[in-house]
Amino acid sequence: MTPKAAARVLRFDRARRLIGAAAGRGTPPLLADLAIRCGYFDQAHLAREFRALAGCPPSQWLAEEFRNVQAPGEAFEEG
Repeated sequence: MTPKAAARVLRFDRARRLIGAAAGRGTPPLLADLAIRCGYFDQAHLAREFRALAGCPPSQWLAEEFRNVQAPGEAFEEG
């Protein structure tokens, strides 16, 4: 892997982890802020890289990654 490709993958991995961490806390990630924080030019750049490396946009990845995770407190609520 070339240094440029390695940097691309590392930047993507950092963004993916931060998006996942925000979703795990129950707070919607602000993709524009996250993009700048991870070194992308803008939110569109993040979205393009996400599609290229994950095969889907960040919103779809979040929906698929966290579809089986319950929100805090749901497991103990009476129905």
